[in-house]
Amino acid sequence: MTLEDRKHQRTELNFEDREDCFHIEVYDRRYVLNRIHDVSISGTGIQIPDEIDPGTPVKVVFRSGNHSVSVNGTTVWCDPIPLGLEPTPPKPAYRTGVQFDPKDRNCSMFFMALRDFMSKNK
Repeated sequence: MTLEDRKHQRTELNFEDREDCFHIEVYDRRYVLNRIHDVSISGTGIQIPDEIDPGTPVKVVFRSGNHSVSVNGTTVWCDPIPLGLEPTPPKPAYRTGVQFDPKDRNCSMFFMALRDFMSKNK
């Protein structure tokens, strides 16, 4: 999938050292996300320390205070971030594209929670 294949515009989120928390669940593994490269109602781009095969089912979760919303998705691509490029991750990392399941009723709620988060943190 290329940028031109995207159906919706995506926005980058940076939120280190915050109470709000994103994480992704992949089988029995959980990765806390301090940065989401881009997000839209149909998917997101993330950075994680391990490779995930395309086609792998995942769940992306957003928690803020007592509120939590999650959305199911599938990885569509996963590429290593070459060391030596700026900004360089401190350890090996992978940029990963996740397409949300359009049948998941939480897609709209997840995106609305993210929009609320973005508007409060501009």
